[in-house]
Amino acid sequence: MKLKTKYQLLLFTAVISVPMLLLAVSVLMSVIYDSMFKPMNHGMPFHRSFAYPAMIVVFLISLLLLAFLFSKSIHSLLHKINLLNQTIRHLASDQRVPDKIEVKRADEIGELIKSVNLLIERTTYRELELRQQEEIKKELLQKLRHDINTPLTALRLQLFYLEDQCHGQAVFESLYQQIEYISELTNEFNLYSAETLESSYIVNEEVRLNELLETAVKKWDYLYSMSGIELHYKPADQDVIWMSNALWMQRLFDNIFQNTLKHSKAEKMEVTIEHGDVFIRDDGIGFDRNESSEGLGLKIIDDTCRLLAITYELHTNDNGTGFLFSKE
Repeated sequence: MKLKTKYQLLLFTAVISVPMLLLAVSVLMSVIYDSMFKPMNHGMPFHRSFAYPAMIVVFLISLLLLAFLFSKSIHSLLHKINLLNQTIRHLASDQRVPDKIEVKRADEIGELIKSVNLLIERTTYRELELRQQEEIKKELLQKLRHDINTPLTALRLQLFYLEDQCHGQAVFESLYQQIEYISELTNEFNLYSAETLESSYIVNEEVRLNELLETAVKKWDYLYSMSGIELHYKPADQDVIWMSNALWMQRLFDNIFQNTLKHSKAEKMEVTIEHGDVFIRDDGIGFDRNESSEGLGLKIIDDTCRLLAITYELHTNDNGTGFLFSKE
């Protein structure tokens, strides 16, 4: 029921209930007085007896009770507004992204709550995406520093050699080569992107699959909901740990989510962890693996799985596409 209709009905009920309440109380008190107390008061009329002020007191108490019942509806509306106000303020602050609000009724406030939930999903997606990009940049910067330190060490050794040997063109040529190498590395850092990470180092660490896939699903849930695709996640009952690299695995699964979103025309996608393996299935149109394509998604999946020592199986047909990932 819409708020306008609801409160019009509430106002109409309030207007009708007050005279009806007065009539009901007066009739009830009159009947009780005539049947029980009038003979005891020697036939005294109702309006001159003690029952008349008692009727006024009962009516006022009933009126207060009626006002309290009507105010509960107003209080419920104010509670929802305050909850939305606090949620939006938390969303605008530097604190963690608030949880989505449960939609209980299909009125204007319910539609407003759905809009706020959509804003929370979009903010969550953007924050997780930015956090992942910052982690990638941080890791690449650390690797670049390592690469720069190597020729610098060689330069120091050669300069130390020059202190005793001030002649010889080979030494100077080597110095120029090392300096040029540093320049190339510095310029190359700005060219790193998602398509050139294959040349990076792989540092294996413990990766908790439940947490990693939960983060990925939470990040992509907004875009999938905007495209009308249901995204379901079924984690394992216990923590599943792979020795791998979290950033590279995020990139691996992000490519699958992106390909499904753009090309599958699916209505539902399921992500499941069973027996230590990862299953990702959609009910889209599938694709022809032998057909040439300019997309890099499947190539990135192949390269990443090879670098991370992850085996995977791909099954695709007109009923959808499925991936099975397992650790070697």
